[in-house]
Amino acid sequence: TLLYTIKFEKVAMSKEGSKEDERGCSKKDLLVFLGFLLLTEGGGGLIGFLTSSQFTPDGWYDSLTKPSWNPPNWIFGPMWTTLYVFMAFSAFLIWKKVKFSQCLPWTLFFIQLALNFAWSFIFFIAHELAFAFLESSLMALFILFTLIVFMTLDKRAGLLLVPYLAWVSFATFLAYTIWKLNPGSDTLFCESVGCSPVREDGVTAVPFGKMEAKVLL
Repeated sequence: TLLYTIKFEKVAMSKEGSKEDERGCSKKDLLVFLGFLLLTEGGGGLIGFLTSSQFTPDGWYDSLTKPSWNPPNWIFGPMWTTLYVFMAFSAFLIWKKVKFSQCLPWTLFFIQLALNFAWSFIFFIAHELAFAFLESSLMALFILFTLIVFMTLDKRAGLLLVPYLAWVSFATFLAYTIWKLNPGSDTLFCESVGCSPVREDGVTAVPFGKMEAKVLL
């Protein structure tokens, strides 16, 4: 009788837990998810606003020599919006699993996110193509590390980062190709290795410290 009572209580508790899962997220869960979403989408949106002037017909990015398979400018906004949602939901799933009790997954997550935000400034504001390629390569590695660690905690969280890793890997190769097609365009890199800051088409790169303030507006 005692064993039957214990088994009955375990089954009842299991059903109760299942009902809680079916009811969905709590108010706190929703706030945490919105926090992650604000962090990723808000940060990405701010960077997009600061670098939007580079995508105009007479902007710096438009003046670069790019490969024939370079994506159209309009695709970047929807793509990053989607990837930031995936990233936020992935982080939320890890938070549901371990909260902030484990250091490694969150350290990797925030490092890759910082590299993500920094890349736009290196490429679109500083106009450093070589450093942008190197930074993007480092970012792809940290995304891979984050994905692997997330997979060990929640498989869904890791899978949500697969499209992100695929896109950044593609973007890294694109950054490398653009760098090679525009030799001498990055001033800081050229100063460190002694190359000319003038591209073959005669366009002179603008040093980061001498850029006009309007680029940031």
